[in-house]
Amino acid sequence: MICPRCHRAYTDRSYGFCPDDGARLVQSLSAAPPPAQPTRQFGAILEDRYVIQGFIGAGGMSRVYLAADSRTKEQVAIKILNRSFAADRAQRERFLRELEVAAELGHPNIVRVLDAGERKDGSPFIVLELLTGESLGVLLRREVAVSEAVALPLIRQAASALASAHAAGVIHRDVKPDNLFLVRSAGGPRVLKMMDFGFAKLKTGPTTAAGLVLGTVPYMAPEQALADPIDGRTDVYALGVTMFRMLAGQLPFSSPDDVVVVAQHACTPAPRLSSIRPGIDRRLEALVATALRKAPGNRYDSMQSLLEDVERILGVRPGEPIGAPLRTTPDVYEPVNRAAREALKFLRRQLP
Repeated sequence: MICPRCHRAYTDRSYGFCPDDGARLVQSLSAAPPPAQPTRQFGAILEDRYVIQGFIGAGGMSRVYLAADSRTKEQVAIKILNRSFAADRAQRERFLRELEVAAELGHPNIVRVLDAGERKDGSPFIVLELLTGESLGVLLRREVAVSEAVALPLIRQAASALASAHAAGVIHRDVKPDNLFLVRSAGGPRVLKMMDFGFAKLKTGPTTAAGLVLGTVPYMAPEQALADPIDGRTDVYALGVTMFRMLAGQLPFSSPDDVVVVAQHACTPAPRLSSIRPGIDRRLEALVATALRKAPGNRYDSMQSLLEDVERILGVRPGEPIGAPLRTTPDVYEPVNRAAREALKFLRRQLP
């Protein structure tokens, strides 16, 4: 029996549902329900090559479809920019940035972009490898939290992907569980794929307009939320929030008001993981706490350094985790730009 969601195979036929993700098991993947929903776009052909077969999902800027590549006879995912954004040059450039990033990076934990084109209505699209599985976000919404044994290999893969991106001069800027996709081959471990580099900051090309903040508020580092300069340590912080969410079953900071959440990220120390999950490995707790420090200079100096500490905890690299020194104490965020300094004053007033 095979799980149509994670592709894990079970020889024991007494299983009716996958114990890992709860999906009903099938005898073969050909018997699995289709990986997409019906759509009015069914049968549409893009660039005389890609035939739309179903609807996969939608985001703020785009819609994703299942398609068949008539040349390779393989199924692919087609991400199409919404027509309302297609005429906006900045939005088009941001959408196509994923293609530019893929051209620089060939990492096994980063989703592959295969092609790009434009529909007859002028909307650009990109062609992605079709991933079977679910996002870490979906997994966490179902399971709430994961064990250290599950979390550490996934953290290692995410850090490896980001370290490779940073080495190529690419900062993701939107690291979160919904952008981490979990794929598993039959009987094998999960493979994590980092997705959605649309917000990525590149070492070349146009920069983000001054004062424009991109990203997802619950995962933003203080410097990103305040529109100060960012670097790889900004992704370190976002991965720290993601690790906290994975292990604690909740975010370090939350409020119905996004302004309060930004204020907490900028001013309030993150809770210790052990206060929520007693008995957690202290080395892992220290790693997460280091990634979540307010001052960028107090965090890991690079994603590579964080990755190496994860590997030390896993035992695949010799020695004990090194961490990062507190270069400035207390650990508080010091804004760089005048506008950020004024914004921080306002944010402090939003907290009790």
